Amino acid sequence: MIDSEILAYLGERGAAAQSPMYAYIREWEMWWRGRNRAFHEYLENNAMGHPVRREMFRMNMAKKVCEDWAAVLLNDRTGISAADEAGDAFVKKVFADSGFLRQANRLVEKAFAVGTGAAILRIADCPAENGVLLADERTRLSFEFVDAAHIIPLSVHNGQITEAAFVSEGVERGREYVYLETHTLEDGGYCIRNVFFDREDGLLKERDGGKYANVIRTRSPVPFFAVLTPNIVNHIDERSGMGMSVFADALDCLRGVDLAFNNFCRDIKLGGKKVFINQSLVQRDENGNVYTPDDVAQQLFVTIGDTDIAEHPMIAEHNPELRTADNAEAVQNQLDYLSFRCGLGTHHYTFGGIDGRTRLTATQYMGERQDMLQNAVKHQKNVEIFLCGMVRALLWCAAEVWRLPVDADAAVTVTFDDSFFTDTESQRSRDLEEVKAGILTAEEYRRKWIEV
Repeated sequence: MIDSEILAYLGERGAAAQSPMYAYIREWEMWWRGRNRAFHEYLENNAMGHPVRREMFRMNMAKKVCEDWAAVLLNDRTGISAADEAGDAFVKKVFADSGFLRQANRLVEKAFAVGTGAAILRIADCPAENGVLLADERTRLSFEFVDAAHIIPLSVHNGQITEAAFVSEGVERGREYVYLETHTLEDGGYCIRNVFFDREDGLLKERDGGKYANVIRTRSPVPFFAVLTPNIVNHIDERSGMGMSVFADALDCLRGVDLAFNNFCRDIKLGGKKVFINQSLVQRDENGNVYTPDDVAQQLFVTIGDTDIAEHPMIAEHNPELRTADNAEAVQNQLDYLSFRCGLGTHHYTFGGIDGRTRLTATQYMGERQDMLQNAVKHQKNVEIFLCGMVRALLWCAAEVWRLPVDADAAVTVTFDDSFFTDTESQRSRDLEEVKAGILTAEEYRRKWIEV
């Protein structure tokens, strides 16, 4: 989480103001990590009447929701291309060498958890002549990915962050340090400033950045960073430029899921058979150790007195009711509320069928996903802006830093994987009918469905 001293440092320079968002970000991150101590821990009296701290059984559905959104919105079938051939080849090589898509997928998960994420383009070992960056054989491009807890918006226009500071922490030879990187517009181009602080006795002390340049004037009108947020209006601090967690308004649903699941697990834990034995059947050895009949495999007993064993059994058992069906229904209902509130549709998490149905046709299955499809299309707009922002920065670098014959303003196209929402069986049957009608050729059908 961003250090208050960093905010003070930027505030003294008129660059940043305290936002209420970071308190919410802390809470959202706790839910994403699966343990909110204020909710998941409670006190319970033991057999002696002493309070014992317990932890609830939990499903960690906040993380699952974000994982599912990341899988739908950005995966290995997501296509990114530039209209300029040389530029497209440059972008694809940088993305492949840096593992961009794999890291970006993780960023989508984290951004949907805490509301905001960002990718930062960094140039290493790039000499400058008269303040102009010129790449040589040693120059490399890489990406840094950060979440909302390490982003400080400096300027926001029309809801978009145009200037920002990024904070990261690390350890260098046993010494803790904080790295502050600011991206601001100056004279029509972006200027990057790097500041390093040592952390000593809990305080920050500015130090020399060593091999890192204090100031890099890129001259680029395109930012070397791109911000990603869920396409949800921020009703906490709309002017901040920060986004909302996809489960920000579903915290009560997350509590409901864990309460229902905790009750389910506790019923199972406490539902084991209980056997009660009359004291007269218990034996003790010379050391006072207690033995029950089962411990010594005893089957013959002698009763004393007129006690009716049928009426007053010497051994009694208690079989608690597990309430499996009731508990399963409670958990399922809470999951339905949660998935609906997080935009995944009412029945995204369904165990044992929908409305008592254990089997669904492909058409029915796809129909249940319409709510999710609508929200996915909405979120894809923000993912597209994020990806295009990174491609734009790379195209500018190819043209201005590497001096390649690249059109920095070439059109960028992003295509998303829609197989999750597509009824492949119905599409294939429809295409086959079009072949019979002469609308689609047999060769076109073969290329689409048979040749892989």
